[in-house]
Amino acid sequence: MLKKDNEDALLRSVALQTAQTILRARLQAERVLEQAKLDLQDKTRQLDHSLTILRATSTIEKERLEFRKMPVHLYQEAYKRKAACRTCVVAEKTPLKIFTARVDGTKDYFNESWFEYAGVGLGKLVGWAWVDLIHTEDREENLKRWKQSLRTGEPFSVESRLRHVTGSYRWHSSYVVPIRDAVGRIWMWTGYCMDIHETKMKTEELERSLAKERETRKDAERVNHSKDEFFAMLSHELRNPLNAILGWSQLILQGTMNSESVRKGIETIERNARIQNKLIEDLFEMSRINAGKVTLELLRIDLSSLTEVVVDSAAPVAEAKKVRLRKIIDSEVGVVLADQNRFQQVLWNLLSNAIKFTPEEGEVEIHVQRVGSRAEVKVKDSGIGIKREFLPHVFDRFRQADSPASRQQIGLGLGLAIVKELVLLHRGTVIAESDGEGKGSVFTVSLPLIQHRDTGTGIENQTGILLERDDTPLPLTGLTLLVIDDERDSLEFAKKALTKQGGTVIIAGGAAEGLEILKAKRPDVIICDISMPGKNGYQFIREVRSMPKNAGSSTPAIALTGFARPEDRTKALIAGYQKHIIKPLDTLKLIAAVTALVPGQSLS
Repeated sequence: MLKKDNEDALLRSVALQTAQTILRARLQAERVLEQAKLDLQDKTRQLDHSLTILRATSTIEKERLEFRKMPVHLYQEAYKRKAACRTCVVAEKTPLKIFTARVDGTKDYFNESWFEYAGVGLGKLVGWAWVDLIHTEDREENLKRWKQSLRTGEPFSVESRLRHVTGSYRWHSSYVVPIRDAVGRIWMWTGYCMDIHETKMKTEELERSLAKERETRKDAERVNHSKDEFFAMLSHELRNPLNAILGWSQLILQGTMNSESVRKGIETIERNARIQNKLIEDLFEMSRINAGKVTLELLRIDLSSLTEVVVDSAAPVAEAKKVRLRKIIDSEVGVVLADQNRFQQVLWNLLSNAIKFTPEEGEVEIHVQRVGSRAEVKVKDSGIGIKREFLPHVFDRFRQADSPASRQQIGLGLGLAIVKELVLLHRGTVIAESDGEGKGSVFTVSLPLIQHRDTGTGIENQTGILLERDDTPLPLTGLTLLVIDDERDSLEFAKKALTKQGGTVIIAGGAAEGLEILKAKRPDVIICDISMPGKNGYQFIREVRSMPKNAGSSTPAIALTGFARPEDRTKALIAGYQKHIIKPLDTLKLIAAVTALVPGQSLS
């Protein structure tokens, strides 16, 4: 039994080994066959390639043999035809618009690109019909150059716009050259048109940008040059009055001058201080205008009455210079909507300018009249006139007819720039006219009239008061005034000026000191500076207004400050002041403001 089992095991082992051997042989055979198949495919491809080359070579050789069998002249003609055929294929399929022309300039061939672009057939192009594709603005120049090339034999080159199938025009660059025979005679022309529209547009845009940049740079250079001249002039004009003020102050302080010389020195100091104050006012006014911070208080104003006031104010200036001042004022000219102070400033600037630039024995005339639905003010003078080349710039900022070194008149020259801006704010117009140097000038301001005239009010009473203030002191007898300022000189001046008008003046060097005084005394009016160290004028008045009523919280107060903008005035009134007066101190204005705040007090 055991022997039988051993035999069976041996048989199974032999069978397994035999099966494995057969399997390995089969796999090996399959790999060999697969590789043989791949090798056969590769050989087949190589054979096909070789056959293709052989066929091509045979065809070429066959063509060559056929050509060689031909007579020489036929052989050459066949090659020419074959070359021409290839050239035609290239010419037809290229995106360039190719054409040929005869010796007389008539075009006889256009490739397919022309038909696709223009959307027309050959009959609309051959001969001279192609001219219709050229833009009318470019046609004359194009034909002129083409005919010139036909005469001279020179290559033709031009840029022009050609009409597209859509009806639009696109820029093309055209170039044509002559084809010559063996002896140099032209027997045809050949050329092309290339679409350069995008390039042309970008080039033109770049040129416009460059031109704009150059102009902007020139403008900036002009502005900078004007500003340089302006600041040189500003330095000169500010130093001149300062020189007189400091010089006379030093002489007076030496104490060696007699009373007459001292009086002359003081008058000189005052005159130059006013000149310097006017310069600073013009600078601030121009600054406010530039910043768009000028607010007009528009009222119904009788223009004839307002003009009379300005003329009366200017009369002494004209008389001192021996200039005749004439006025032709239509009292029925009508009413305009204007800011009284601002428009009075416009008229004053024009009138004072005319007087300033008119020599002795000259004449200045102001004429107010109605022209249609507008009121017109003309200021005419027989003065130095305006150069023709400078006339367009007479209202410009930072512009002067004379250089800073040769100027004959004082001032910054901002007066006319301010006039123009203020007139525009009133929705009016202003123009300057002059026939040239030495022939005088005319400035004309025009404002729209209000249709229904208001006769119940006007400015007559107001201006009458203002005129009286110039000559009549306004007494402050019986009034107690508290003046607060951290500047000792300003404080002393205010005290002397107000005391001279009959007032009792208490002074304080700051807000804290002023508050302490209010605890013990009850002034009729408080006059306070705004910019002070520690507690400023706004904080001071807020504390006053927060005090009990019986402690003086309702005491009228005036802000006396160097802050001159409209928003500064508004801020002061919101804080608790009733009046806002700008430094330097004008005594008459301050007295008028005080009397207006005290019940029962009036101008005497």
